[in-house]
Amino acid sequence: MWRKGWQIRFLSLGIGCGVFYNFIFSQIPLVQKLELQLQDILLRLHHPKSPPQEIILVKIQRKDLANQKLSLGRVFYADLVKHFLEAGASVVVLNLRNDWREPPEFEYPIKITEPINRPLKNLVQNHGDQIVLVTRTNSISNSGKQKLLIYNHLLHFDGEQLRPLIPPETIQGFFEYEPEAEFPINLSSTARRSHLVSQFFLSEEINQVQTFKSAALLALEKFEQQEQKGSLSSRFAKIPTQVEINFWGKAGTFPSLELASICQPSKEKRCLVVSGSQLSQKVRHKVVFIGFAEGNNIHTMAMLSPKGDSMAGVEIQANLIASLMTDSFLQISPRWVELVIIILGAVFISASVSSYQNWRLLGLVLAIFGGYFGLCIILFKYKWILSIILPLLVWTATGISVFIYLIWVRQKEVITLQNYQISQLKAAEQEAILSRTRKILHRTASDIHDGALQDLKLVMDKIELESDLDVDSIVDKLAALGQEIRDKLHNIRGVAEKMEVTPALRQGLDVGIRATLQDLVNSGKLTLTVITELQPLQEPELNSVWIEHREEIYRFFREALNNVIQHAQPPHGTATQVCISLEQQGVRCILAIANDASTIKPTACERPKGGYGSKMMNAIASELPDGAWEMSALPDGQVQVILSWRLP
Repeated sequence: MWRKGWQIRFLSLGIGCGVFYNFIFSQIPLVQKLELQLQDILLRLHHPKSPPQEIILVKIQRKDLANQKLSLGRVFYADLVKHFLEAGASVVVLNLRNDWREPPEFEYPIKITEPINRPLKNLVQNHGDQIVLVTRTNSISNSGKQKLLIYNHLLHFDGEQLRPLIPPETIQGFFEYEPEAEFPINLSSTARRSHLVSQFFLSEEINQVQTFKSAALLALEKFEQQEQKGSLSSRFAKIPTQVEINFWGKAGTFPSLELASICQPSKEKRCLVVSGSQLSQKVRHKVVFIGFAEGNNIHTMAMLSPKGDSMAGVEIQANLIASLMTDSFLQISPRWVELVIIILGAVFISASVSSYQNWRLLGLVLAIFGGYFGLCIILFKYKWILSIILPLLVWTATGISVFIYLIWVRQKEVITLQNYQISQLKAAEQEAILSRTRKILHRTASDIHDGALQDLKLVMDKIELESDLDVDSIVDKLAALGQEIRDKLHNIRGVAEKMEVTPALRQGLDVGIRATLQDLVNSGKLTLTVITELQPLQEPELNSVWIEHREEIYRFFREALNNVIQHAQPPHGTATQVCISLEQQGVRCILAIANDASTIKPTACERPKGGYGSKMMNAIASELPDGAWEMSALPDGQVQVILSWRLP
């Protein structure tokens, strides 16, 4: 049950991090810029060797605008389009000047501009199946449904119902352009992606929505009809999302014609063909794009290509129709698909991190990243695009976040466990203190009963049995007995007031002994050379019995060391060093305190008699499991006190 709850927790964490970081990183311009640069690298590697031969451009350049002998008016445009159609061009795509749009508030018919619009208007009426009028729009992705300006001044209308004789959607194709495309910062820029179909509000009837095709798709549709080729356009018209334009090279990749090579200037401001036969050889059965190709102006619609050069809108249109003709454009996965991939990856990363094992985690994460990158490359080969930078950043941030959370959870568990162990240790220490208190009280009571009270009984018996008493000696004896009892009770009170577990022993008996020796040396009470051989014992944790025994052993050590200081250390003795050793052999432990004094020479294995210290040592040894102690003289002249016991 706990394991299931842990899995649900990390599943939720993975989903939450995936959604959160996806929203955060998708709003960061630097991330979008990196994604654009990476996709541009892939785009430069993805195109056929040569562009379709059915596309030709007519570029209007600065020198054409500056040429006083050319008048690039509407009549000139009409003659130019007419010559292309007569020369056998299948479709003419016409990028009109932006300032030729008629204000929508003008009433129909417009008498002022009607004469200069009539030549183009007649061409549209008579050759509507071969002409595409490009209507510039803003990015559809950023603004949703937009109003589309209809070229009413170039369409014939029914005189009674005031409806165009040619449906606008069959003659007008939109082209997305924003000035930001000159320096794109993300993949949704109109310099990289385009919609093939979209819905627009018509300008004259704001509530009416009409579906229009892009200029490139509409041109392809008319080209297929003229050349009686396969209907790729009908399949492309069903793609509702953006497509990635496949760029065939830098600006100038597609063949182009200059105006000076086509038209001779005339006084009537019309276009007279230089050579009709040569023009026919160049444009027959082709799609002709006419538009501005130079100059930083709204008519040129300059964009930055993946190759790093500035490319006019007319060349962007040529790249797009070439991508459609060869079915080499790239489709963009729906946003919800990428979101699902990101969330699934975040969940998998979260699950992996939650059960990590050292370097295996790093290898697993790298495998996930490498596998996803490989999948993106494979899909790119099959003309599908997935975001690369965004998912990898989201998964990295998710992995780091889950790892930090995991460390925090485990640290919290460690702290909880430590607090529990501390509470258990305190309980064990309290129990050990109570047990020690009971033993000390029992020892004191026994000492009073066996000592002072027995002497008191003898005095009382003497008072009852002897008639001739020495009152002074009896009073002195009673006073001594009273003082002895008072001293013992005072000792009990002092012990009760300071009864606690020695802090230095909490880290182990060897640590407590070492700390005590250091304190005595620092204070100057111990002046002998100290030699220690202290082995850490395998002490049972949270065992109140051992805690109590450890305090008693420490008390034994202090008493033995105090005897060395009082009797063997100069000026009271002749010792020069003291050696303290602690070792464990199985469950048997041995504490030894030895010094090299020559004043004390007990026989081997002789148990010292009498004295409060000796009685206390006897009591401690007897209460330890298999406890025993002895004082002995070693062959090298050392005097040694040994305490042995069994760990509980």
